[in-house]
Amino acid sequence: MTIRGKAYIAGAFEHPTRKADDKSVPQLHAEVARGALEDAGLSKNDVDGYFCAGDAPGLGPLSMADYLGLKLRHVDTTDTGGSSYVVHVAHAAEAIALGKCKIALITLAGRP
Repeated sequence: MTIRGKAYIAGAFEHPTRKADDKSVPQLHAEVARGALEDAGLSKNDVDGYFCAGDAPGLGPLSMADYLGLKLRHVDTTDTGGSSYVVHVAHAAEAIALGKCKIALITLAGRP
């Protein structure tokens, strides 16, 4: 199976704050999610796939999906340390190509 031409990165966002002591990790995930969705011209209601690693609190992506108010068909919790987001891009493209989801959201956030 080839995924060429079946999935595209439509939006991206890098949080402008390097040190956010006044924000929780869920707040940071929510802010980067909102920024990426705005960049893509989408809303959280468009998202049906979510990719997030162990940096999310509680039950990871499941807790974050609930916090973000997402209604999902597909969730990926792959955690490969600092490269998780790279793996998530590949997994999101595969999930879209296989019809597991149509719009995938990937978040990565943390505090130093």
